[in-house]
Amino acid sequence: MTEAPPAVPAGIARKRLLFLATDYASFRWHKTEMTRAAVAAGFEVFVAARCDRDPVEPPLPGVQVINLDWRRSGSLVRAGRDALADVWRVRRLMAGVRPDVLHTVDLKPAIIGSLALVGRPAIAVHSINGFGFLFLSRSPLARVAQNLSLMTLRLSAAKNRGVIVVQNAEDARLARARITAADGRVAVIRGSGLDPAQYPIQPLPPAPPVRFLVMARLLRMKGIGEAVAAQADLVRRGVASELWVAGSPDPGNPSSITQAEIDAWAALPGVRFLGHVPDVRLVLAQCHAVVHPALGGEGLPRALLEAAASGRTMIATAIPGNTEIVVDRQTGLLVPPGDTAALATAMQSVVQQPDEARRWATAARQIFVRDFAAEVVFEHHLRLYRGLVRGSAGLDS
Repeated sequence: MTEAPPAVPAGIARKRLLFLATDYASFRWHKTEMTRAAVAAGFEVFVAARCDRDPVEPPLPGVQVINLDWRRSGSLVRAGRDALADVWRVRRLMAGVRPDVLHTVDLKPAIIGSLALVGRPAIAVHSINGFGFLFLSRSPLARVAQNLSLMTLRLSAAKNRGVIVVQNAEDARLARARITAADGRVAVIRGSGLDPAQYPIQPLPPAPPVRFLVMARLLRMKGIGEAVAAQADLVRRGVASELWVAGSPDPGNPSSITQAEIDAWAALPGVRFLGHVPDVRLVLAQCHAVVHPALGGEGLPRALLEAAASGRTMIATAIPGNTEIVVDRQTGLLVPPGDTAALATAMQSVVQQPDEARRWATAARQIFVRDFAAEVVFEHHLRLYRGLVRGSAGLDS
């Protein structure tokens, strides 16, 4: 999968690309194809992110990793207060790295990185993998933060020849309408790229019970509570099912679920919380279907791509991002966000119509290989980076 950096003629300096992300373990897990494409395009690559969870093991040879101790803010008020310190820290980092291109990953690094770039000549690339909790909230304070965030990205696009990279068509429409309408400055790259060889179709385990799996951070916006309520409904209906939840809370996120709630839910019949799972393929092999009941703010969920790759039936909410791969009754089932009764009914139909469920899973695997596999995503990113080297926007969406 990896390839050596291209040879650079003597006397010609390679351009420097600095990735700015929050958590290095997550970056390495989700963005290997993006990093690989940057190396293949001839950049000298740096990654700045928090490295406190894992040993620093770069996804590719030659990538230099820098520990960046982001401040963790549990509320919008604290996030605003801490932002200035983060901007100063990133600005000092850039003074040392001197990047030609700054590529931020997710919304917080995009905002901080845009502010830190003020007065610097680097090109800005912002990968926004869903607009997340901030844009899902409807509180007056959140609306102010939304407008300030969009204004910051708009200035970055204008002053630093910015490119906005999103994962679904709805986010692309928002970016064009409220950040930049310039030709070629909004790119859609669908997903982070999974290697089909690493996610073979796995045989289904015995049933009953039919086992449903949620793979997500334990945030309210991910619909964890709705999934638990749907499982409780199935128990009342006498359906032989179980719900497994793989993921851990994120105390730095205002949407995080409390440990007390997790303990109460785990005591319900047929509900099991697994915590953080390093290799989800081992859990996928023990489950029949994947449920992704997020309420909004998604880019293109990796959980659904992993489900499709592994030949597992998908049930998801009908929100932007999910609908990039789940087509109702063709590759899975869609339900309205927040509708626990509809979710329970969809889960029950998977139990009662196993042949249909298998047909949807087969179709999803075919679409995954065609549109979302690692090599497809790699080529999209490679086009983007080669365009930056040439001085163009790089990728038409």
